[in-house]
Amino acid sequence: MTGPVHDLLTALRPLTIEVNRAWWDAAVTGREGDYRRLEGLRNRIDRLYREPALFEEIRRSRDDRSGDRIEDRRIELLYLEALPRQVDEALGERINGLSTAIERDFSTFRPVVRGQRRTFNDLEIALSNERDSAVLEASWEGLKSVGLVVAGRLDELVGLRNEASRRVGYPDYYHMKLGIGEQEPASVDRFFDRLQSHTAAAFGELKEEIDAKLCELHGVDGAGLRPWHYQNGFFQEMPSIYGIDLDAVYRGQNLVEIARRFYAGIGLPVEGILERSSLYEQEGKDQHAFATDIDREGDVRILLNLRPNERWMGTTLHELGHAVYDEGITRDLPWDLRRPAHTLTTEAIAMLFGRLSRDADWLREMGVIHADGSDELREAAVRQTRGQMLVFSRWAMVMRGFEKELYADPGQNLNALWWKLVERFQGLSAPERPAGAADYAAKIHVVSAPVYYHNYMLGECFASQIHARLRAEVLDGRPTYCGETRVGDWLVERIFRPGATWHYDELAERATGSAVGPEAFASQFLTAVA
Repeated sequence: MTGPVHDLLTALRPLTIEVNRAWWDAAVTGREGDYRRLEGLRNRIDRLYREPALFEEIRRSRDDRSGDRIEDRRIELLYLEALPRQVDEALGERINGLSTAIERDFSTFRPVVRGQRRTFNDLEIALSNERDSAVLEASWEGLKSVGLVVAGRLDELVGLRNEASRRVGYPDYYHMKLGIGEQEPASVDRFFDRLQSHTAAAFGELKEEIDAKLCELHGVDGAGLRPWHYQNGFFQEMPSIYGIDLDAVYRGQNLVEIARRFYAGIGLPVEGILERSSLYEQEGKDQHAFATDIDREGDVRILLNLRPNERWMGTTLHELGHAVYDEGITRDLPWDLRRPAHTLTTEAIAMLFGRLSRDADWLREMGVIHADGSDELREAAVRQTRGQMLVFSRWAMVMRGFEKELYADPGQNLNALWWKLVERFQGLSAPERPAGAADYAAKIHVVSAPVYYHNYMLGECFASQIHARLRAEVLDGRPTYCGETRVGDWLVERIFRPGATWHYDELAERATGSAVGPEAFASQFLTAVA
């Protein structure tokens, strides 16, 4: 690659590394100066892409294919990166300024509940363990209170994102985000229509079972159940109703060591990743979790806020799944192709491994439970995992539906829209809300990872396709991946090494025999447990 495009890539590489390091520093420290540095670097990246003559050269190269598959793929991805930056500098910088400020406020926010400053971890644990409805309600409201802090600026940011999207030829930001992610809106619609069809009856039955158990647990009738009784701030996790306490299983365990041993056993060692990572809570730090590839040369890290419970065991496995994908991409590729094929493909690997925290055979083989206890746990764990997949699929429908409607009509009553979708897909009714409530803005993805959530669900489905192929080609009837280095070899060769060489559906067809769809997921999880 030569000429202006080569010059762009030469300039992008060190600047992208600077952006990634600044984002990491900001997430770990929460310092205002680190966020200001991040904002400035994001503006510099945008200015590189925005240069009109350069963008015209990229567009011309995209139209006049060279016939070299790798070079044509590089141009396609450069075009998709550059397209949303083709707006005037003032608008781009307003978007970056608002989004970075909101990110910082979300990351550093600590709710005050009943006179005490609490972390999101504290409140999620309270929702799981408390039985006093007043305590549950206060904890749930505490989690929602961040929405009031960011909602006004988020609403402004939505308008700016839409304005920028229209200037580059899209009706709104939702459609632009799908477009630059090589996804057709009609195809995403069809996927979720199929998923809703697959899950509607099964989720309805599960919801009745959940409600009956929660009524018994909290001593209320059905009319007395409220969203804070569902053991999670958004009902995106399956409540614990089957008589097993997986949090107790992990209490006192070294989650990092368990994860390290597991990944080493499948031939994907993570010691270096863990040494570079930030694993535990600290003041000002982002309270969520993520993985990042700083330089596409081996500096891969994860950020966690560990507590010894099942949620954080699953999250550790999940984030390390992202990280081993990044490490497994061959460095023989040009630097700009050293990234996953798509958001959904890296989510698929993360989901594939994150599921294991609830698997009785995995718990036994990793020595977390005794062999004689695994049979007793197995049936309940299978039910819990099936329930989790159903619950999460319906939650993903809320998120995808909300963001589609948010960007189509941002002037509507957004909190009313939010609760309409929650009731439709999750079967929860809105409790009485205070004036100006912005419960939709309490979900970090709406704020700082917009139009992303549908890829989690696509990732779950691709994970099931990968699991089916691993069972057929690698496991030879074994119940888990533990100790089987061929699992790592298969993933590196089929999924990781190609990086962004292929469109995600072509990668999926090459690896699993079919494009990404919900059928394998339905087969694995949606059949009722006898």
